[in-house]
Amino acid sequence: MKISNLKTEEVVKKSRKSRCLPLSGGLWSDFPFLSSAGKIFLQLFSFFLPRECPLCGKMPADGRENFFCKECLEELHFVKQPVCNSCGGELTGILEMCPDCLHTKGKRPWKKALSLFIMEGKVQEVIYRYKYRNDTSLARPLGMLCAEKLLASDIHADVIAYTPLHWARCLQRGYNQAELLAKEISKHTNIPIEKLLKRRRFTRQQATLGRKERIKNMQNAFCALSREKIRNKKILLIDDVLTTGATLSSATEELLKKGALEVYILVAARRQSNQNVF
Repeated sequence: MKISNLKTEEVVKKSRKSRCLPLSGGLWSDFPFLSSAGKIFLQLFSFFLPRECPLCGKMPADGRENFFCKECLEELHFVKQPVCNSCGGELTGILEMCPDCLHTKGKRPWKKALSLFIMEGKVQEVIYRYKYRNDTSLARPLGMLCAEKLLASDIHADVIAYTPLHWARCLQRGYNQAELLAKEISKHTNIPIEKLLKRRRFTRQQATLGRKERIKNMQNAFCALSREKIRNKKILLIDDVLTTGATLSSATEELLKKGALEVYILVAARRQSNQNVF
C-alpha cells in the first residue's frame, strides 16, 4: 500500500496535535478511550504477560521478547543483494550505485550506508506506527534487526550517534525515534552511544517537502555538542528513514567538520525513487 503526499500531510497534522508521551505504544495504542492512568496501568500489567509480536500479537518468530512473528517478518521487504553502498538501497542495474545516488549532486559525505528495509508495503506501516502513532515498542525489534545487520557488515564504529530533533518537536512528539533506535542498536552491539549533535533551528518536517525543499531545509541545520567526543572517531549515525539523504548529509558534514575520522550511516528503511514520498 502506497501512502500519498496528502496522506502524509494528514499524518503530520495529527502528530502536531498530539501531546501524549509514548506511554501507550504497541498493543494499548488501539484503545484511545482509556485515560492516561489507565494506559499506564495496562502497560505495567503487560510486563507480566508473554511479549508478543508488536504488529499482530502472535508469538515471536524465534522466541525473543517483543519480536516480529514469522508471518510479519515475511511481509517486510528486507534489502536484498546487490546493494548500493552509497545509500544501502537495492541496485536495479549493472552499476555499483543506484539511480538516486547517481543523480545526487556531489558525492555522499559518509563512507558507507546500511539500510535494513525498503520503504514499501508492511514496512511503511511499521515506520508510520513507530514515528507517528507513539508505538515505541517497535524500537526493540527494529533495533535488534539493525544490530544484526551491522554486526554482519564490515563497519567498525567507535561510537553511535543519532539525528536529533529540535527540542520543540521532541516535546511535541514525546520522543526522538532515531534516539530510541540508536539505544537499542547500542545495547545489542556494545558500541557506546553519545549525543553528539543538536539542531541549530526549528525546521519544517521533511515528510511534507519535495526533494529540493528538503535539501534547502536541512542546510546548516546541525551543530556539534562536543568536538572532543568527535575528533578522530569512526561514527555510526542512526536515523529511521533515508529518502533524499538531506538530513543525514547535513549531520554528517557537521561531524566531519569537527574532526570525525569516518561517518557511517544505518537506517531502518530506505525509500528509493520508484516509491511515493511519505
